[in-house]
Order: sequence, then structure tokens, then C-alpha cells
Amino acid sequence: MYCIDCVSILYAFFNIYFLKFLGFVIRKLHFHVMDSKIIHAACMRAAITMIAIGIAIIEQERNRIYIPREPRINAIAQREFYIDSILNRGDKHYVEQIRMKPVVLYRLCDVLTSRDLLRSTQNMSIREQVIVFLQIVGQNQRFYFISGTYYRSVETIHRYFRIILKAVFKLYKHLIKDLEDTVPAEIMNNQRFYPYFKV
Repeated sequence: MYCIDCVSILYAFFNIYFLKFLGFVIRKLHFHVMDSKIIHAACMRAAITMIAIGIAIIEQERNRIYIPREPRINAIAQREFYIDSILNRGDKHYVEQIRMKPVVLYRLCDVLTSRDLLRSTQNMSIREQVIVFLQIVGQNQRFYFISGTYYRSVETIHRYFRIILKAVFKLYKHLIKDLEDTVPAEIMNNQRFYPYFKV
């Protein structure tokens, strides 16, 4: 394969540069009164030089040692494997990673989707977006660390973090209610909640 490529390169090189060189030689020799034997000898020398260069290039390509490339990492498969390892390794592990159980995670994804606050894109699913957000917030992880873990650029992680942050901020209308005159007894009688929270 490499020899064929070299031959084609040499052929193109010969057509372009050798013919130009030949025309240059003929023009130079035209000004001098010389016989055809001298012109023929100069052209033959140029042709032999070009053929020798071509043979040297082909031999160099034949003797070159090629190091086989390692297979690239399948980023999509590795990403899915990492997400599945978070959600399927037990209660303690996923609470440590995303600070919530998978049931709550899927419920949050459903709420964000049903209220049209978050959409799945061609490059990142809603589940991955939310998990990335929860890892950054819950573990105080840096964008550089998360980008390496998920095989994504820092710019991508930063962009989706901002998208999810805005979506979560918009949930306050649905989750936080204004203070009313009546407060349930279980909240009013509990110093831990009253007067900050209510059902």
C-alpha cells in the first residue's frame, strides 16, 4: 500500500517538476549553441536523478517500522458504564456519589422533563445531565475532574451545568409556597421546622 502511494507521489512529482526542469534546461541550452548530444545527455542525467530519488523514497517506505495504533476508548460505552456503576452498586455508593437514591433521581428527571425545564440532547441524556450536576454540587467537584470522568470537554460540562442550574432555579415556583395564615400543627409545634418550612 505504501509503495503504491509512493509511486503515485513520485509520478506526480515527475510530471510536474521534471517537465518544468526539462523545459528550463532546454531554454538555457537554446541560448548556447550546443548540439543535440549535450542536450540529450543533460536530460538523461536529470531523468536518472529523478528515478534514483524515487527508488530511495520507495525503499525508505518499505523499511519503515510502523507502530500499530492502540484502539481508541469508546467514550459512550465508558460513560454509560460509569453511570450504571453509580446507580447499581448499592445504597451507600450512590448516596455518596449523587446524594440521593436512584428513585429520587428519576423522579427529579421526570419533574424537570414534564415541566419542560430540561430536554435530552443529541449528545447528552437528561439522566447524565442531572447526575453530572449532582456530582458537581454534592461533592464540590471541579469541572476538569468531571470532564475527564465523563470523557467530555470542560466547556460542555460547564454549559450543561448552567442549563440544569437554571432549570432547578425555576422549580421554586412549584416547590416553595408563600407563607399563609394557617400553619399545620406538626410544623408549628416543631422547633426544627417552624417558622421556616411548611407542608
